Amino acid sequence: MGPLNLFEDHTRLLYIYLAEVILGLIFYFIFRHFGKLARRRFLFTWALSWMAFTIYIGSSGVIAVFMDVNGSLIRKAVSVVAQLSCFLQIILILRGTYELVYERAFPRRRFNMILIASAVLAFFSVVAFSQSGPFSYYLLSFGSRAIITGIGFLLAGMVVWTNKKFSKGFGQQLLSSSLIIFSAYQLYYFTIKLFNVLGIKVNALDLFGAVDLLLISLMGMSMVMWFLEDERENLNRENKELDSFLSSTSHDLRTPIASILGLTYLGKIELQEEKARSFMDMIEERIKKLDLVMGDILSLSRSKKIDLKVEELDLTRLLDDTIADIRFNKGASAISLDYNYEGNHVFKSDYNQMKIILNNLMANAVKYHNLEQPNPFIRVTFKRAKQVVEISVEDNGKGIAKENVPKIFDMFYRASKDTEGTGLGLYIVQEALRKIKGIVLVDSELGKGSVFKIILENA
Repeated sequence: MGPLNLFEDHTRLLYIYLAEVILGLIFYFIFRHFGKLARRRFLFTWALSWMAFTIYIGSSGVIAVFMDVNGSLIRKAVSVVAQLSCFLQIILILRGTYELVYERAFPRRRFNMILIASAVLAFFSVVAFSQSGPFSYYLLSFGSRAIITGIGFLLAGMVVWTNKKFSKGFGQQLLSSSLIIFSAYQLYYFTIKLFNVLGIKVNALDLFGAVDLLLISLMGMSMVMWFLEDERENLNRENKELDSFLSSTSHDLRTPIASILGLTYLGKIELQEEKARSFMDMIEERIKKLDLVMGDILSLSRSKKIDLKVEELDLTRLLDDTIADIRFNKGASAISLDYNYEGNHVFKSDYNQMKIILNNLMANAVKYHNLEQPNPFIRVTFKRAKQVVEISVEDNGKGIAKENVPKIFDMFYRASKDTEGTGLGLYIVQEALRKIKGIVLVDSELGKGSVFKIILENA
C-alpha cells in the first residue's frame, strides 16, 4: 500500500500544480487582453504578475513531483527560479497597484534595484544555506517566501480596500478580501510548518491544495470583476459629463440662433433687391436646419438626464400636449388627426419620456407627409391586453423603403441627402423607449405610409 499511496500523492500534487499553472496562464492572457483594449499600464503589470505566478507554481511543481534529491544542482537551480518568481509576483502586484493609484509608471531605477535585491535574496536563501540545518534552511527558504508573500498580499489588499480611487463595488470587496485572506493563509501555513520543524506537532486539515486553487481563482476573477465595475463607473461618469456638456452647449447655442433668425426676418422685409432677399432666404434655411439639430441634441440630452417617474398617464392629455407643440410645423394644419377620444386610455409610464416619443413620431408624420393626396391623416390608436399597452401612430405619408427600415433608428441616419431632419428623431425615440423598458415596431411601405407601434409592458 505504501508505494501506491506515494503514487497517489504525487498524482494529486501533479493535478493541483497543473490546474494552478493553467489558471495562471488564463489570467495572464485575460489581463494582457484587457490591457491592450483599455491601454492601462497596471493591467499589463498585473498580467506579468500572473506569468510570474505561473513560473513559480510550475517550477515548484517540478520540484515537488519529479525531484527527490535535495542536493542536486538542477534542483537548486529550479528552486532559485521558483523563489525568484514568487518574489517577482509580489513585486509586480504591488507595482501594478502603485500604477493604478498614482496613474504613472513605477520608477524604473527603483524597480531594477528591487529586482537585483530579490535575485540575491532568492539565490542566498536557496543555495548558500542549502547545507544548513532544517530549521535555518526552512526559515531562509520557504519562510522568507511565505512571509514576503503574506506581507505583500496584505499590503495590496489594504490599498484596494481603503484607496478612494477604487470603486466600492462587489468586485473591489471580493478582490481586497481574497488578497487579505490569501495573505493570512500564507502566514498560517508558515506557522504550521514552523511548529512542525521545531518538533511541535500541529495537526492541520490537509486542504492546502484546494485552498490554493480557491483563493487563486477568487483573486483572478475578482480582479476582472473589479476592473469591469470600475470601467463601467468611469464610463457612466463620462457619459453624464458629456450629456451635461451637450445640454449646456445646445441651450447656449440656440439663443444666438434665435437672434440671427430674427435679423434675417427683418432683412427680408427691409431689403428690396431680389438677389439680396434670396441670400437671406438661404441663410434663414440653414439657420433653421442648425436650430433643428440643436433642438434634437437638447431633446436627447434631456431624455438621458431626466430621472424616471412612473405614474398614471392619460393618452388624450399627452396627445393634446404633443399637438400644441407641433401644430405650427409646416403642413400640420392640412393633416387631420384621427383619434378616438372616448374610452379609458390610461396607462403607467413616465410622462417626459412618452412626451419625447410622441413628439418625435408625430413631428415625423407631419414632416414626411404627402399633402397632395385627398385625405392626409395621422391615426393614433390605443390597445390594452392585460398589462401590455400598444400605442400606434399611423400615417398615409411618403413611407419608407423596405431596405431602409432596419437603419432608421441609427444615430444621424437619413435615407437620402434630400431628406429633411437631422437623423436623430427616431434614435431619440428608441433611447427614450429603452429607459421605460418599451419597444417600437415599424411597418412601412414606400409611397403608402408608415405605422409605428409602441409596446409597453407592465403599463
